[in-house]
Amino acid sequence: MGYLRVVSVFGRRSPWGLVGVGLLFASLLGCGDIYRPVVTSVPPVQPAGQPTKYALVTTCGNNTNVSALTIDTVCSASTVPGYSSEVDFSGDVLMARLDLGNGPRWSAVAPNFSGGTGIVYSTNGDGTMTSYSISTSVESHQSFTSTLLPSAAPNTMLQTTKYLYISQPGRNSIAVMKVEDGIQAPGVFLEIPITDPTDPAAPQYPVNFVGNPNTQRIYTISYAASERNSDGSCSAGANGTATGVETATNTPSSTLTLGACPIYGVMSADDRRAFILNQGSGTVSVIDSQQDEIDTNPNLANGQTGIPAGQIPVGQDPVWADIYNHGAILAVANKQPNSATGTLTLIDISEDSFGNDSPSFGHIIATIPVGNEPDSVSILQDGTRAYVANRGDGTVSVVSLISNTVTKTIALPEASCSANQPNLLCKVHPISIAATTGTPTGKVYVISPDTNVMTIIQTVNDTIDTSVPLTGNGVQVIVSAP
Repeated sequence: MGYLRVVSVFGRRSPWGLVGVGLLFASLLGCGDIYRPVVTSVPPVQPAGQPTKYALVTTCGNNTNVSALTIDTVCSASTVPGYSSEVDFSGDVLMARLDLGNGPRWSAVAPNFSGGTGIVYSTNGDGTMTSYSISTSVESHQSFTSTLLPSAAPNTMLQTTKYLYISQPGRNSIAVMKVEDGIQAPGVFLEIPITDPTDPAAPQYPVNFVGNPNTQRIYTISYAASERNSDGSCSAGANGTATGVETATNTPSSTLTLGACPIYGVMSADDRRAFILNQGSGTVSVIDSQQDEIDTNPNLANGQTGIPAGQIPVGQDPVWADIYNHGAILAVANKQPNSATGTLTLIDISEDSFGNDSPSFGHIIATIPVGNEPDSVSILQDGTRAYVANRGDGTVSVVSLISNTVTKTIALPEASCSANQPNLLCKVHPISIAATTGTPTGKVYVISPDTNVMTIIQTVNDTIDTSVPLTGNGVQVIVSAP
């Protein structure tokens, strides 16, 4: 028999040695817990999802005034409907395009308090207002049109949680519409006249609003209608006013004196301060909106003589401003028309724990030279940079809010000089800019009235990423979320 002979542990040969060894191994394997590795599959890590938000672009239907001084006059000669386009943040894709009224003047995006991404409003030169809910599938027949009062000439807007306020320069008043519960086609239910107590008979031109959606009080910025020129500019004559309106009752609460030709304003995120740009005076008026009065902090003058109480000196022709809410910085773009370069003034607007001006409130942090005739500024809300659209030389200045210097100047793509000479390229003149954060990159959207293309800059390295074709030339760009 051909079995293997082995020596047992007792020193005797045994034909069953192989069996014994097997039993020994089996007993060893059966004793105690044996580690057996368990393999668990780990799914791959995906990139962070991009937020759902949009660039909302207003364009002219025809007869674009490329040299218009203000946004609301770019389409003043248009005789056909303008357009509102939704461009998706994550894919830079045109998702929807809707018809507006003839000659769109001003657009605004507001929260939809009944749910949804938001509501877009546009005032039009034909005396109407167009509104629609932001959606990737929205179409023109799903928008709504409200007709304003006769000769209203509706212009700028501001929405709170319950009401939409629209300036009516043609009637020297503001219209109030109810928008609570997501009403899509609101009608005017109240008109508030705007007057200057120092000259009650003089018609006023309500030019803009300052406020936030949940504020208890908004301000209407105005100046004498006689100071308004046909090209949209203002003659630097008498001082303007800010009319406080209580949002709970829609009643005027104050009339505060501003500088000459107030043009634009912003409010701090906590609703405690309002900042209004006085284009004719080269200053910023500060309103203590808690007390409903001009902030008379003597530090606002920054040591300069002859500056009226409650005003901060900035530069010549301040035209636009933005706030970095988390860092208490106000950025003001000054055209400086008599200089080759404009400036960006950075102002400390910090408060103490009680909501009072901090010791450094109103202090000018830096005055930074940018491009020629800046027309708009937008702050990236991570606090790193401000982007300035320079209309005079067709560039965007990238300003570091850390070093307070221009870190890059981006030349925008040239466009056809005219329809008759499509191959001859000229510089564009950006009039509106909007920055928004994102991962892995934020975006900066830039439009110009002399081109039907929107330029998109990526903030990861501040380079031009792509361009999106539009229907009609650019008027204004806003974002649905910062």
